[in-house]
Order: sequence, then C-alpha cells, then structure tokens
Amino acid sequence: MIKLLATDLDGTLLDEQGHINEEDIAALRRARKMGVTVVVATGRMPATIGPFLDRLEVTADEPVVGGHGAVTALRNGDILHTFTIPRETVVEGAAIARTFDAVPAFYTAHDIFMERIAFSPEQDEYWLAGGIPIRYDPDALSHIEEALVKLLVVQPDVAAVPAMLEALRARLGDRAEVVRSHQWFVEVVNQDASKGAAIAWIAKQRGIRRDEVLAIGDAGNDVSMLRWAGYSAAPANAAPEALAAAKWVAPTQPENAVAATLERFVFHPALFDRR
Repeated sequence: MIKLLATDLDGTLLDEQGHINEEDIAALRRARKMGVTVVVATGRMPATIGPFLDRLEVTADEPVVGGHGAVTALRNGDILHTFTIPRETVVEGAAIARTFDAVPAFYTAHDIFMERIAFSPEQDEYWLAGGIPIRYDPDALSHIEEALVKLLVVQPDVAAVPAMLEALRARLGDRAEVVRSHQWFVEVVNQDASKGAAIAWIAKQRGIRRDEVLAIGDAGNDVSMLRWAGYSAAPANAAPEALAAAKWVAPTQPENAVAATLERFVFHPALFDRR
C-alpha cells in the first residue's frame, strides 16, 4: 500500500507555460483522501513555489523538497533539513560557469543572488524565483553571509550545456552532486544531497517503509528518488536517464502522467497486476 507519493514539479506536474492539469490535481486530492502524503520534490527552492503549492493543495504538514534535495521545508517556511555546500566549491563552480558565458545563481535557504540577468527579469523571476526578489549583484559571493545550499548555473545556449556539465562534473564531481535539471540548468549541491536522500529522510521520520513510497519524475535530478522508491514512474517524454531509472513508464506530462501513475499504483493496482 502506497503511503507517500514523491512527485517532481517541472516537466512532471508543470508544463513549460506553468500549467497543471486539472486531472492531476484531482488525482492528488483523491490520493490524500486515501491517506497518501504528497511530497513535491523539485529543483526549485520551497520558498519560491508557493503559488504552485497552493494550486496542488499541498497541506501544512506535507514537506516540500527543494534545491535538488538540499532543503526540506514546510509551507510555513520552517526548515526541517538542509545540506549546505562549501563556499569554495561554489566559487570554483561559478568560475567554470563564467568560462561558458553562463550565469551562476547562488541560493541560501531564503534568498537568491545572480551576478547578472540570464534571460530577462520576468523570465528569471518565473524560472528561478517564483515571487522571491532576485538580488542582482556582479560581486554576489562577496556579499552573501548566510550558508549556501545550491549553485544553479543558467546556460541559455542549450547546445553548450553538455560540455559545461562535463566540465563541472570533472572539477567538482568528487565533492558535490552535479546534475542537469532542465535544458538550461545545471545544479551543484552538497554531495550527500539528492531528492532520493530527502525522500528517504522524510519516510524515516514518518515511519514509512521504502516499499510504501511511489516516486515520479522526468529529469536527471529525479533519478535518485526513482531508484530509491519502492515504486516509480517517469513520463514517456522524460529524459533517458529518468526512463532508465523508473520501474514504469507513464503517459507524457500533457497526458496526465501523475494521474495515470496514481491510477496504476494507488487507485487500482490489482487491476493492472492482473494484466
């Protein structure tokens, strides 16, 4: 019996226009009525996705995993668990980003700093901030006193991302978790941070077994939770690494991937098992 659903946001529940299908929302509502805890696990920071959490009807006691697993928090802003990243690692990663003409974004548990605009102020706000003001500062790292939880490297030139990802992994891979989370983004976090580690921590705190956890996600930063969960799914249009890690392939995101996954594993598992 599934007791916890861990679901990615962008590319799984959320499309490129910020739309969430009504069928997926209704399915989450139904799952909660059956006693399933819903945990949104995203590369975005928990404090930046309030409107999406409202839309998904995330409750006050349902944890939210953000920053690729670096931060676990509640809706009221309470931080439950964090993995910080050494400043020297962030400094090195930012230097590599600049050689690719990419824009480093620095995240604390509460604030976002960028050295310059990546897309436009409006697009930066949508993709990176979600209501929290971005602090643009060409010398940002010198002015951040709080511990850092994530370096996000923004590369508007999609063709340059694979080489940049390889360079970041070659330099930082033995000290940090480096993943591609979107066509434009590479994330660098604490080497112990991942969506899988965060979901495992939440499950342990709540006395939920691994075989009572269902995960769904579409990108490289979802692989850890897809592998850890007892049951997992990826939309048919997911990244190859997510499809390889998932135990079941769901319909594409526009075709209500989350609702279909809940139908398969929560609402009518016996019906599918007989097929």
